[in-house]
Amino acid sequence: MVNIPQYRAWTAKSVEARLLEAAETLILCPHVDGPKAFGSSMPEPLRLPIDAYASSTRRFRRKPDAAAIDRMEETWLWINKIPELESRQLVYEWARTKCDHRRSLRMFAQHNGCSDRTLRRTIMRLCGNIAEWLNSTHKPNLSEVNTVEPVSEPDQKCNVTYQLHWRAANARPPIDRDLKKTRVV
Repeated sequence: MVNIPQYRAWTAKSVEARLLEAAETLILCPHVDGPKAFGSSMPEPLRLPIDAYASSTRRFRRKPDAAAIDRMEETWLWINKIPELESRQLVYEWARTKCDHRRSLRMFAQHNGCSDRTLRRTIMRLCGNIAEWLNSTHKPNLSEVNTVEPVSEPDQKCNVTYQLHWRAANARPPIDRDLKKTRVV
């Protein structure tokens, strides 16, 4: 398989996918509240040997890769090209709400004074405007790389035969007829 990037025009759906990826990347980035965010650097003392067993829970935090952070910054530049401040804020907050599992899009739409379908149409219109701008500036959409398989010959019959090296053609397991009472099949 050969990966050949091919140019595709931007669509509202592809812009929407990049907006959501940027919001997820922003959520994954570490948040710093200042010195209080780190707490104490001293470990908690263990007074008894039994306290050492599973004394602290393991923490795992996903971190975005460098390419995702670059795409996020590029996406924020696209949003900043929207001329109306209210539209920019709507797109930012919509993407954060969509990626946050604790928030509801219906509640977000009610907070903005519209139904969820009207919100969806507004977001698609704004994503379409961003896609038109990207296509007019000829920015390549290489987010999805097409995989082109090399051309191969039609199915050919395989003439390789493998020899059964460990048993004869008429081989059967040995069964002792005298042990019928103890044999279970």
